This record gives sequence, C-alpha cells and structure tokens, in this order.
Amino acid sequence: MKSIELLQKLIRIPSFSGHEEKLAAFIGQWAKKHGLPVVTQEGNVVIKFTGYGSKALILNAHMDTVEPGKLSHWSEKAGVIRDGKLFGLGASDDKASIAAFLNVALQLKEFPPSIDVFIVFVTCEETDGSGSKAFVKYFQNKHQGHYREASAIIGEPTNLSSIEIGHRGNMFIKVTTFGDAGHGAQPEKIRQHAIYNQIQVIGTIKKMAKKWAEKYKDAVLGKPSFCLTGLQSGSSSVNKVPAGCSSTWDIRTTPALHNDVIPLLQKELGGNSKIEFVCNPAPYGLASAKTKIVGLLQQLVPGIEIKISPGSNDICVFQAGNIPAICFGPGNKNTIHKPDEFVETDKVYQSVAIYLKVIQGYAQ
Repeated sequence: MKSIELLQKLIRIPSFSGHEEKLAAFIGQWAKKHGLPVVTQEGNVVIKFTGYGSKALILNAHMDTVEPGKLSHWSEKAGVIRDGKLFGLGASDDKASIAAFLNVALQLKEFPPSIDVFIVFVTCEETDGSGSKAFVKYFQNKHQGHYREASAIIGEPTNLSSIEIGHRGNMFIKVTTFGDAGHGAQPEKIRQHAIYNQIQVIGTIKKMAKKWAEKYKDAVLGKPSFCLTGLQSGSSSVNKVPAGCSSTWDIRTTPALHNDVIPLLQKELGGNSKIEFVCNPAPYGLASAKTKIVGLLQQLVPGIEIKISPGSNDICVFQAGNIPAICFGPGNKNTIHKPDEFVETDKVYQSVAIYLKVIQGYAQ
C-alpha cells in the first residue's frame, strides 16, 4: 500500500491520548497482513527486525493525538488531499511518521538491514510519555545488553528541514491563594481577598520569570519560561467573594533551574499560597549535536538545521534509558494542535527514503 493511502486510513481512525486501541489494532493487523514481525507491548505496537548485528536503531512515533476542538472550525474533512497537502487531525503529529515507518518496515522485509531495527508506535506522548517509558523499559530488559550502540529517531514534525536534539523540562503547576469568603455588597468585611492575593502572586511570578530567564539561561536549551494559562476563583455567584483563587502555569525549565523551581517559588511567594503539580513534571532532554544520527542526517539533507524543540517530547525518556535520541519527521509543526492540520504528501515519501539511508549509514 502506498504511504499516502495508508496515511489517509490512519488519520480516519480516532486515537486521542489514552484511547489508541483502535489505531493500535489497525497497525497490528496491517503489519501481520504484510508478514511483518510485530508484537504488542503495554498498548504499544512494535515491529522488530533483530539478529542482524551489534547495533540497534529505534524509530519511534506516537499514535495519540490531541482533541480536535470545535469541529465547526475545521474546513477540510479527514484524509482530504488538496494542493499537495493531506488534511486531518494527526496528519503531521504524528501519523505521517507512522505511515512512513510502516513503509520503511515493508522495505526492510524485502531488503533486510545490517543492524537491528525497532519500529515502535507508542501511546500517550501528548500527555505523560508513558508509552515511550514502557518501551524503553522493555528494551532495556530484553534487548539493550545485546548492543554496543543504540540510538533513536523520534518522528516528531520537523518538516524534514531540521533536527531537534533536545527540549527544556516542563512542569504544570497550580498556585492557590486564600482569603475571606463573603458578600460582594460588603467589601469592607473582606480582610483577606483571595483574588487580590492571586493578582499579587501573578505579579511576583512575572518579575521572577524575567529575572530567572537570564540567571538560568542554558547555552544550548535557551531560557526558562513561565506562562500563565488559567485563572479560576470557583465563585458560584457574581455577588460572592470566594475563599480561594487559583492560577495555572506552564513552566519550561533548564537544567540549572528544574529541581529548584518549587523551592524558589515557595520562598518568594511565602506561606499564604499553596503550590501543587497539575501532573508529574518532565525533565529536560538533550542529545549531543555530534551524535552519529545527527551526522548522518547532515550528510543526507544538505542545509539541515540543528534546533531545540519549543515544547517537550520523548527525547528525555530515551535519554533516561541511556539511548541518544533526536526528533526528525515529515510533519509540519506550524499546523499541529489546531484546525486544518496537514502534512505535505511529498514529505512523507521523502522521509521514507531518508530513514532507509540512515539505517544503512548507521551500520557503518
């Protein structure tokens, strides 16, 4: 099956984070139909070409997508091709890479590689990275000791024009301030106002963010950042003064700051506010620009740039497993997580050829 026809099928199968079962089943059945060596692993689907050498290359793509938002904002139907662009939720993030990797698998079946290749389709990249975490643990326990060298290419969208070698850490927090509940008609009785206290907290964090951007700047990963993403008072009525008010923050960290964010915030904000994680924080990830995969891609794609991803991804998961990883994929990052997401069809075909050449080059 051609890459684009396969991609159209993939896009038309909903696979929101935590609900990838139908897509995983389709990929598994497709692989079996084409005689590929496929196994399932904690919700992931893994195609393994093993027994070929002392090196291993992992191709990783995530099956999950974000939610589409309001469907009325989408002007193109899933799977439509127009002006060389294939539209649909997940087209660039990350189903173009799934289609490309499956076509790579078909080629490897016909022309076996000189190294071992693991093509893995994982769950929950958009949320907590648990799919890649499960695979890395599986790889460490079952396979890693057999290889003198192993690396990973994550198929995140880079438009085939850049290599992302890392990303900052991230943590999502909620800061709650407290005060006196009361009636809006009697403001004089409100000695501590939770919302006003929250406004002061926001101002303090903004000042800290500006200072920390310079103090904790990393030579490769850049500056840490703080972004206010929500404000909630929980008030059930317009004339009720709430006893609490919360703000939510998306914080991107550098190595020098990551472990100290919460202690520093607590020190600056004092004891009148409560700080808690919305979800578990994720560490930074960084591969050397001199890794073998980077060098191979620089040879294969003239003028390719080396970048840092603006958001987090699963590089940090592979790094934790002592597996150098980079992001390189056919998707277009400028179209993801919004209506009318698309991928250029030519990029999908091009990516297959590049991945196969990387596999060949990695064996040298």
